[in-house]
Amino acid sequence: MRRSCPWVAAGILLGLASAARADDVRGILLEGVKEVAAPGAPGSLAVCAPGAEAIVVGEAGAGGRAAVVAAGKLGRGRVVAFAHDGYFSEEHLATADTGRLVANAARWASGGKKAPKVGVIRPESMAKFLGAEGMTTAKASPQESLDGFDVLVVTPYDLSPRHADRIRSFVRSGGGLLAAATGWGWQQGSRAPMSTFVGNRMLAGSGLAWTDGFAGRTAPGGFSAGGAISPLLNASAALDALKAGREPGADDFAAGIEAVLLALRSLPPSESKFRGDVAKALKGLRGADLVPTEKSRADVKDMRRRFAIGLETAVALAAPADEARALPAAADFPGAVDPKAKRVTRKATVDLSVPRWHGLGLYAPPGGKVVVTGPKDVGSLKLGVQVGCHTDRLWHLDSWERLPEIARRFPIEGARTVVASAMGGMIYIDVPDDAPHRKVELTIAGAVEAPLFRLGETTAADWKTIRDRPAPWAELAGKNLIFTVPSALARRLDDPEPLMKFWDDVVADQDATASSPPRRSPERIAVDRQISAGYMHSGYPIMGPIDASATTALDLAKLKAEGSWGYFHELGHNHQEGEWTFDGTGEVTNNVLAVHVFDRLLKLPFDSGHEAIRGKDLREKRIREHLSKGAPFDAWKSDPFLALMMYLQLYEGFGWEPFEKVFAEYSKLPRDERPKDDDARRDQWMVRFSRAVGKDLGPFFQTWGVPTSQAARDSIKDLPPWSPPGMDAKP
Repeated sequence: MRRSCPWVAAGILLGLASAARADDVRGILLEGVKEVAAPGAPGSLAVCAPGAEAIVVGEAGAGGRAAVVAAGKLGRGRVVAFAHDGYFSEEHLATADTGRLVANAARWASGGKKAPKVGVIRPESMAKFLGAEGMTTAKASPQESLDGFDVLVVTPYDLSPRHADRIRSFVRSGGGLLAAATGWGWQQGSRAPMSTFVGNRMLAGSGLAWTDGFAGRTAPGGFSAGGAISPLLNASAALDALKAGREPGADDFAAGIEAVLLALRSLPPSESKFRGDVAKALKGLRGADLVPTEKSRADVKDMRRRFAIGLETAVALAAPADEARALPAAADFPGAVDPKAKRVTRKATVDLSVPRWHGLGLYAPPGGKVVVTGPKDVGSLKLGVQVGCHTDRLWHLDSWERLPEIARRFPIEGARTVVASAMGGMIYIDVPDDAPHRKVELTIAGAVEAPLFRLGETTAADWKTIRDRPAPWAELAGKNLIFTVPSALARRLDDPEPLMKFWDDVVADQDATASSPPRRSPERIAVDRQISAGYMHSGYPIMGPIDASATTALDLAKLKAEGSWGYFHELGHNHQEGEWTFDGTGEVTNNVLAVHVFDRLLKLPFDSGHEAIRGKDLREKRIREHLSKGAPFDAWKSDPFLALMMYLQLYEGFGWEPFEKVFAEYSKLPRDERPKDDDARRDQWMVRFSRAVGKDLGPFFQTWGVPTSQAARDSIKDLPPWSPPGMDAKP
């Protein structure tokens, strides 16, 4: 998630704003514009040169902002870029004031002509729209002469580099350009860095670039076009403020460092000037302590230090492999490698029918170059080399105990790929979901061996040697789950086989209960010094802290005796389906799966996993209190353990079989029978569960205050009503 924050330092704001708005470009483009559409999931734009500026912005996490429309100059010409190709569609041109903005943009890009001649390369919808706005339009092609046009319109996905350069030359000579693309969509489809996007080559020199980020809505219909915009959304302005010695505030820092990071990741290699400016700015910060640790956190009280660490991290993340150098902070986390540790060459056979990360038992030393070679056609497979499992980004947090971003992914584009990360990390081959079902043999050279246990392959005797491999991180791989932990923790195990069989059983239990589709790849759990949100969080990988919970997760005796509510909970999140998880149950239906593990797999009391549900007396007291207040649904939705008690009553009344039956029904639903909104989700859950148990649960839902429709309740009136014993008792 891209994050940036509004500008708040009024003194700097006035100085920078006066220069940026000399010709009031934003005012011209937004004349008559109050709100514009948000097609699909809009991306974001990097803004990074004098004269370039954000015109419309969206949310970017933690209350921040990201440009969705931006303008800049290229030579004698002008450019307006949009962060989603849907802005040029008939539907969205007719939404709110989007059409007015696009028409204003075409006139401004033409140099102010009221009826410019517009060459539409694509899409055709723009010819019809701009023609209706009084402009002369004609089909254009970068393969033919562009003379005679004032402005070009293009969505640049299919351009060749040569044609992108022709359009760029047209603009530099005084032409205008309106261009729209969805950066994140291109990046996910191509699995290549944004710096290689042909659209960014076309915009080179304008101070604009499409990024792999997203922008959230700021208005019900899309984006509000009003309000002040932080000048530090322009990365060039951020660097100028830094060079001038200004002490950034917390919000200034977040906006500026995000702008620099996006620009570094998105600008094509030809944009050497900006990278040079960043290098100069970084040189001026060398006196700062650039190693955030648990004892020496980088927090908002020292913004200059945070800016220094953030800027150095941003540069390291964007550095080509040949220029990567170990950062001092990498030795602290994720960890350095003993200089005497042998660099090895290993072959690996990767099964492409299994998507996501394939661990190799290899570690890339910080700054060390690792070479991956494969067959001639390997570049067509869209594989990547992932360096580092710590994918959480911490930019938005007030305090850093490690670098704010660590992991890097390099696309495999040919038979030989060189990767290097200033932070180092475990090495994975990243396989896309749609890879051909075949195996490919790769050779990896220059890495250091890491402890790797593979269930069914590594014997206890082998492990006693393997666990001493020198890398600071280790992996314990079952069939259904893989742990990535500090090597020091893994080395405590004499034989990981029983442990990993246990975890495989946990995942299999939730797979079966939730009626999940056949598993194509294992779940992953990685522990980290600091994570981006909460105590733990779900995803790929599931992230947890390096603390007692990590030790317990590797202690089979303790797991069998008391379980691991945290990791069972997060695995439950990874099994949740939206069809049976309505508003208020996002932290509930996953816990149903966790409770199932305690009851069926561990044979422990079903309510023993968490103290908030432990004991029937406690649950009954909480329920009575809720009912005595009129069973407000908002209170139910905001209290996950109270809501879970309703589900536990169903378990106590009917056992697990109805849950399993109903989850299986949902997994087989045709698309047109799936619930479309939250009302339908509640209705379907009540009706399907009622049919599964042969009881009318309408009164039960009403007593709990969970809304359902009269039609849904009427549909189960043929069944005898049910409520748990004592549910109707007065508190």
